[in-house]
Amino acid sequence: MSYLGADWLERPSRISEERPDEMLAAMGLKNGDIVADIGAGSGFHTRRMASLVAPTGQVFAVDIQPEMLEILEGRVEDEGLTGIVPVLGEFDDPKLPDNQIDWILLVDVYHEFENPDLMLAKMRQALKDSGKVALVEYRVEDGTGDHIKADHRMSVHQVLSEWTPAGFELIELHEFLPSQHLFIFQKAVNDRTTGVSAQSTIPSYNLFEAISEGHVEVTASGQGAEAVNLTIQRMRSDPMVITLPVGTYFKASGSSSDMIARRDGVIILEEDGPQTWALLARTVNRNRPVPVAEDGFDIHRADEQPSLRNVMWQFQGMSLHPMIGSVIEELALWIVSENAGYDDLVAHASRVPIPVEQAIALAAAYTDSAGIDITQKQIWADREKFVPALTDEALKKVFEDRNLN
Repeated sequence: MSYLGADWLERPSRISEERPDEMLAAMGLKNGDIVADIGAGSGFHTRRMASLVAPTGQVFAVDIQPEMLEILEGRVEDEGLTGIVPVLGEFDDPKLPDNQIDWILLVDVYHEFENPDLMLAKMRQALKDSGKVALVEYRVEDGTGDHIKADHRMSVHQVLSEWTPAGFELIELHEFLPSQHLFIFQKAVNDRTTGVSAQSTIPSYNLFEAISEGHVEVTASGQGAEAVNLTIQRMRSDPMVITLPVGTYFKASGSSSDMIARRDGVIILEEDGPQTWALLARTVNRNRPVPVAEDGFDIHRADEQPSLRNVMWQFQGMSLHPMIGSVIEELALWIVSENAGYDDLVAHASRVPIPVEQAIALAAAYTDSAGIDITQKQIWADREKFVPALTDEALKKVFEDRNLN
C-alpha cells in the first residue's frame, strides 16, 4: 500500500474487522521481547507491540517506503512511545540483525513480497533459535475474506506449501479472527543451531496424503449446488491440519451431479470423533440433479481433471462482482466439463444483471485465459451468436485477437 493510504490503516473500524488486540494476545508478547513488524506501515501494530514489550523490549518497524516510516515516527512521537526502531527495508531484505529477534509479525504483507524465498531466508536468519513468526493473511477458503481483492488473500494450503520448504514449522493455526488466518511458525528443527527447546509442531497433510497414511477416515456427501460435506475423523490422538486444493473432484456414486471444489479447503482436527468439513463447490453436470445429503461421492485428486482444476484455480484467484461471479464461474465450468455451447448457457446466463451475450463472452474469455483452448470448444463455433452483440470493445477484442492467433 502506498503511504498515501496510511489513514486507511488507522481506520476505527479496523478494531472490529481484524481484532488486533486478540491477535497480539495470541503471541504472548512480554517485557523484554525483541520484535520486528515487517510491513509496519503507519505503525498500527508496531505501537501496540511497543506497549506490550515495554519497558525493556524493542520493536523494529520495517517498511520499504521512507514516507510511511515518517508517518509512523510522527505517530510514535505523538503517543510518547519508546523502544521503536524504524528500519527502511528493501524488497528482498528486511534489514534485521542476525539471531536477535524473538518475534516477527507480518500482517497482510507476505503475499506482497516480490522475492518470498529470499525474504523467508532473511527472516529465518534474523530469528533467535527460540524465535517465532506470526503471519496474518486474509482467508481464501470460506469466503469470509472475499471483501478483499483475490490477490491479497491466501489459503492455508498456499502458505504451508511455501513456508514448510523454506525451513519453518507450524506450531499454531488460529481461526478466531473474523476474516483472517493467524499462523504461528518456528524454525524447523534442522535450522536451529543450539539445544533450545521448541514448541510442539502441528503436523499438516494434504487430504489424500492423510488418507493414504491412515491418519484420517473421510466420507463425502451432498449439500446442495454450492457445497460438499466431508465427514472426517482423525485416527491418531494428536492435532493435525488437513488441507485440500481447489479443483478436488467429487464423483457422484449415484445419479446426481459430480461436484468440484471451488476453493482450497482446510480443517483443524483437535478432537476425537467425526467432524463436518464444509467445502465450497460447484456442480459439474448441468442436467443432473443437485446433490443432497443422501448422495455420496468418491473423492479424486485435482490433477485427475486438469482442465477443470485450471478453471477453478483461475476463479479462486479472481475478484468478480458478487452479483455475477458465481454464474460466470458456472458457465466457464460447463464450457469445459460438458462442452456447452451458447444455446446451452443462455438460460443460466440470464440470471445475471448484464446482457446474456456479455456473460457468456466473459465465461469463454476466462476459460481461455485458464489455458483451455476455446477454439476447440462448441462455444467458439457459436461465437457469431454473441460476439457481434458485445458493446465492451475490450471484451470483443479478446475474441478478435484469439481468431487471429
